[in-house]
Amino acid sequence: MIWDGASIHRSEVVKTFLKERPGRIHLERLPAYSPELNPVELVWSQLKRSLKNQVFSSLKGLAVAVLEQVRLLEQDPKLVKAFFRKKEIGFITG
Repeated sequence: MIWDGASIHRSEVVKTFLKERPGRIHLERLPAYSPELNPVELVWSQLKRSLKNQVFSSLKGLAVAVLEQVRLLEQDPKLVKAFFRKKEIGFITG
């Protein structure tokens, strides 16, 4: 599992989850703030751009909009693959 330094990854829930599965999960930690090593940062950036300048009156409305954008990404595998091929991303793909 590759993970960044987000505080959620250091939570007690995650620590407990990992302790209950010794040797079953290999962790590869990314250096602090290294979006160039994590293609998912480009996905988040795409989602944020697609939702900017919109106002949501409820958390549910925001969730619906985010899921709709995720569905659009799922329907465009070429775009998702492009996130991995950007020269800024130090990700090895076959």
